[in-house]
Amino acid sequence: MSDITTAEKERLVAARPLVRRSDAISHRTGGNRSPLSFWYPPRMLRIVLLVLMGVFAVTAQPAAPRPEANLNATLWVQTSAEFGALATQTYRAAGMALTAALADPHWTAAYEQTNDFRALPPAVILDLDETVLDNSSAQVQVMRTGQGYTEEGWTAWVKEARAGAVPGAVAFLHAALLKGVAPHYITNRVCNPADAADPTVKVLKHLGIPYAPDRLLCKTAGSNKTDRRSAVAGRFRILLLIGDDFNDFTAVPDAVDERTKLRKFYEPMWGTKWFVLPNPMYGSWERSVGFDLAKKWNALRP
Repeated sequence: MSDITTAEKERLVAARPLVRRSDAISHRTGGNRSPLSFWYPPRMLRIVLLVLMGVFAVTAQPAAPRPEANLNATLWVQTSAEFGALATQTYRAAGMALTAALADPHWTAAYEQTNDFRALPPAVILDLDETVLDNSSAQVQVMRTGQGYTEEGWTAWVKEARAGAVPGAVAFLHAALLKGVAPHYITNRVCNPADAADPTVKVLKHLGIPYAPDRLLCKTAGSNKTDRRSAVAGRFRILLLIGDDFNDFTAVPDAVDERTKLRKFYEPMWGTKWFVLPNPMYGSWERSVGFDLAKKWNALRP
């Protein structure tokens, strides 16, 4: 046998009947064979068991997080000093503009204000979500479930009544009240301002945000805010508009080019009578480029 090559030895070993080897195993173990041993030689059986143990160990680990397009945007809002600084800066600038607006009876921030408004009491109009209320935790829920935004998911979040306050918002609103300016909120939340148990009312009170039932204008027939701004303009002189979306200031189309033209057209309003809070997580800007990830890639400028 010393003349048999290594390759020939390997072929002879491989040619042995598996049943014979398993019978030997059965004989050594008193007849209590593992079912797997009938099909696999001992060395191969050990390999198979190790592989199976590895598979079970891997599947027992928590699932790896999915790639999420909104991850950086939400992290920036929740963790960056820059977001807080920008929001505080915006509200501080709005506070300075408020002083100038009060001193000028001809001042209005609303194009819907076509009446003689000089003798009307002063007001400011603000959006709620991502302007006064911080809902970034709702975005975290969306990412963790992997189901994307749904009306049902948003409604469930609103009912939790645990939104935070955007930095600078509460201080600005109380300063406005002290100057005799009435804050009005025009929101596309579905809510009941007259119900103390309404989740939106509860979160406003919890955060110490100045609130009156007739100054919370919730979503009714649609999301366009023009009619609700007009309603406020009929009773108050609107000094400032504050929001995180172009539509918080005026109705705009979806097309990117048209929005850009209107942004330039309203250039004199930005930072003087209209104040925008940063919101990279969602908004009508996203609808203008398309919600599909491929469309977003195509919208990028190289």
